[in-house]
Amino acid sequence: MHIKKYFGRMLLLSFLTLPFIQGCAFFDNYARIWVASGQYGTDVKDLIAHWQDYNISYAGLSIENPSALLFDTKIDGRSITYEKWVPVTDENVLMTIVKWLDANVNFPPTLYKITANNDQLFGYIYTSAMSQAVMKKIDDKTLFAEDIPLPPIDYGPGGRS
Repeated sequence: MHIKKYFGRMLLLSFLTLPFIQGCAFFDNYARIWVASGQYGTDVKDLIAHWQDYNISYAGLSIENPSALLFDTKIDGRSITYEKWVPVTDENVLMTIVKWLDANVNFPPTLYKITANNDQLFGYIYTSAMSQAVMKKIDDKTLFAEDIPLPPIDYGPGGRS
């Protein structure tokens, strides 16, 4: 009797843990986005100083209203692809985007590192819309950056209407 009860509980436990195990495999299809500290730690000023070492793009409505700035490293053929991000090829445009991101005092941006495949660095993202930053893994050398169309908005004390 005790063996049947034990076997039944183990069977139930295995069925309950199965979705979590599958969920772990699901999360392997996405890159990890962490605050840029420790290994691969840097700051935005350093990235700007070495801006030609990166493929840079921004998301948002315009260079005066950006949501995020993406720094794609040029390491070992790794790349971050996208559909709606806009490439940045001029240092003055880069400085304008950073200035406008930094101007949002209610939602100050933070620099995050993007890693995948056992902590291999793919790049950095500078944004205050962290909850919207999604990087899907296409293969071992390629990530896909989902669009971040709007920067965070402060609706004031009344909130959304």
